Amino acid sequence: MSKPKRVARKRASGFLSLPSTSIGKWSAGLLVLSLVLILLNTLVVMPVTELRTGLELAQNVFNFATFLCVASSGISGLLALVMKRERSWAVFVAVLLFILAVGLNLAPYLHPA
Repeated sequence: MSKPKRVARKRASGFLSLPSTSIGKWSAGLLVLSLVLILLNTLVVMPVTELRTGLELAQNVFNFATFLCVASSGISGLLALVMKRERSWAVFVAVLLFILAVGLNLAPYLHPA
């Protein structure tokens, strides 16, 4: 009786290509949305809330929505990297942006006072 051959899992995509798996495409799409929200926050929302008082809640809600978009992009990117072996540059950028966002949010709590 012969042993069955082990077939190596093929990567879903190369680094310089766009994502090829569905979860990788979701990650890239959410990355684009995250970058648009960050740009919109920097160019529109922050200057308006600095000029007018009483809009701190709107700024906080927009920041939270942006963080949720970055987090969902990063988490779906991590799943694409680990489970589907996605290797697209867009998925790596999504994961790196997620790590940066989490690090910047946790930094005040990790720094000794």
